[in-house]
Amino acid sequence: MSLSFGFSPWLLVLCLFGAAGLTYWAYRQTVPALPAGRRVLLGGLRFLALFVVLFLLFEPILRRFEARERPPVLAVLVDDSQSLGLVQEDEAGDPVNLATTVREALRRLPEDALDGTVRSFAFSDDVRPLPETPARFDSLRFEGARTNIAYALDYVREALKGENLRGVLLVSDGLYNTGRNPLYVAERFPVPVHTVVAGDTTARRDVQIRRITTNELAYVGTVLPVQVGVRVRDYPGERVTVSLMKDGAVLQSVPVTLPEGTAEVPVDLTYTPEAEGLHRLQVVVTRLPGELTYRNNAETVTVQVLKSRRRLLLLAGPPNPDLAALRQLLDGDENTEVVSFVQKAAGAFYEGTPPASFSDFDLILLAGYPGPGADTALLDRVAAAAEAGTPFLFLYHPRTDLRALQRHLGDVLPAVPQAVRTGTIEAVPLLTPEGERHPILDVPEVPASLLRRLPPLFCSESRWQASPDARVLARIEVRGVALNDPLLVVRQRGGSRSAALLGAGTWRWKNVPEDLEAVAPFWPAVFENLVQWVATREDDRRVRVRPAEDLFGGGEAVLLNGQVYDESLNPVDDAAVEVEVVTPDSTRLPYRMEAAGHGRYVLDLGSLPEGTYRYTARALREGTELGTDRGTFSVGALTLEYRETQANTALLRQIAERSGGNFFFPGDLGTLPERLSSSGLFTPVVIEETSETRLWQRYPFLILAILLLTAEWFLRKRSGMV
Repeated sequence: MSLSFGFSPWLLVLCLFGAAGLTYWAYRQTVPALPAGRRVLLGGLRFLALFVVLFLLFEPILRRFEARERPPVLAVLVDDSQSLGLVQEDEAGDPVNLATTVREALRRLPEDALDGTVRSFAFSDDVRPLPETPARFDSLRFEGARTNIAYALDYVREALKGENLRGVLLVSDGLYNTGRNPLYVAERFPVPVHTVVAGDTTARRDVQIRRITTNELAYVGTVLPVQVGVRVRDYPGERVTVSLMKDGAVLQSVPVTLPEGTAEVPVDLTYTPEAEGLHRLQVVVTRLPGELTYRNNAETVTVQVLKSRRRLLLLAGPPNPDLAALRQLLDGDENTEVVSFVQKAAGAFYEGTPPASFSDFDLILLAGYPGPGADTALLDRVAAAAEAGTPFLFLYHPRTDLRALQRHLGDVLPAVPQAVRTGTIEAVPLLTPEGERHPILDVPEVPASLLRRLPPLFCSESRWQASPDARVLARIEVRGVALNDPLLVVRQRGGSRSAALLGAGTWRWKNVPEDLEAVAPFWPAVFENLVQWVATREDDRRVRVRPAEDLFGGGEAVLLNGQVYDESLNPVDDAAVEVEVVTPDSTRLPYRMEAAGHGRYVLDLGSLPEGTYRYTARALREGTELGTDRGTFSVGALTLEYRETQANTALLRQIAERSGGNFFFPGDLGTLPERLSSSGLFTPVVIEETSETRLWQRYPFLILAILLLTAEWFLRKRSGMV
């Protein structure tokens, strides 16, 4: 402890001598004369008051020093995932419970020999502290559906930041399936990570569904391919059956003969959905005797089935190369049904008469239409359909009748010709800043810098004017000069979308020579993006509730996310959002979503049994219904923990080496204290803490000075002094 001043203490001493002199002069003689004892008392009070005031004026600071020893802390991280809860057979054929083996190994941890503190945690996809009791490892459940070693290491580092963490003991099979590679965390970890390999280190006989590959979207009546990978180990010549199932019914079965050794056998299955909605499919492979586990013999996948394929109405001008190339692109899209009408003569088409109503179409594509002599009544019907919300896409061609286009479709086009001219110019696309970010022009295979290599398009000499609510994604560049004329324009209005490409000659973009192969993917990808973007309707519903995933794994928390808006589509924060979940056995479960701010709502349903669920959401505000929404989601049996069953010893060794730790087998845990002691790192640390007290800012000293002066004044009055 020490005392310091803001000014020289010698100056304080001089001031105190001066205060003593003033006090002596004031009470050397008094009127009336007072006894010596009374004068000494009054002088003492005044001197003490002046002493306190002068002491505080010199800004005294009291410093205190304290040294504390913090013992070293060893954090024990125990893998609590399902892969360590398997029951296997030993060489004699007797069952061996891996969970029991792990607990017995942890009981051999010689904590009493450690000169420090042990903090224990269980982890899978999350981390939970274990109680600091001798039986804490008995609380391990081995039910985690995922393993995230990197997150566990980060968690311990943050949780024990204020303690003397000197090492981590990681007990795991090394089979992480979520999060970052733990090697990256180990390389930068501030303390050594000692690893203990748990689980089975030998390869066991097993058959499992390794992967399922299929489309996320399907259509009613359309065949959906389902590709399955069956992984086999040490079942040469055995025959199994791979089955595709839905709601317990077998849809298709394929016999497979298993090869020797370890291999993955591809199996092709198909499924033809008969109804729209979320379909939950299960692939199952028959069980063989002696398998390590049967929990990986089945895998679940969900498919969103739409009512039908997207229907596209193609109205084209007279035949031309652009139209032929366009038909090739459309014919290659299995998700689009094209109904085409190509202009043959004035008011006539090769395919006959277009339908009277366009309500059955998801998109209208005008490819060079209207041509010369186009049917004005048909153009008016197209305009009426566009105004009613039917998305449409316009592709320019030099033979397009721009005056008819201007007259009949000017109000619905995203760009309209202002001064109509018949000539054309050659130009290349020049993306605008917004176009570089737009998903329509997002073609990773072709950087924007290569677009100048594309063959030029034929653009009209007419002046095009984009509508105020449209966005220009590309302009034209003529002979190296950037012009303000639009080339690709898009618009969103009233919940529907439209787009216009104001250049012809795209057939040359599709059929580029060999020296331009680098830009060959551009036009097919952009056209597909155009059709997809235009055909996607805007979601203007006031209540929207969607699951975080279509398929949740077994043991995973099921999350629903919601949004609520008012009539002006402004977020509503004070709504009551009620959700009714219907289970696979038709049980109805009521819930209420929690507000998360800015019109967002969340609901955590926890883990649910396997199956397909339906839900209905209803939002109320002051007793008035704002809207409803409904949907489906599925819960499957998550098998991530059973896809790999042999402990990854190599990974655990690398984690220990890169972090400066030691690698142990379970039987070697008894040597841990000796290893920690010999490393010289598992030691206590002395923490020196310094605290400062600014005495001149403390109220008691000021109060003391006031009390002393008050006492002096009171005694002076009692003594008859002025």
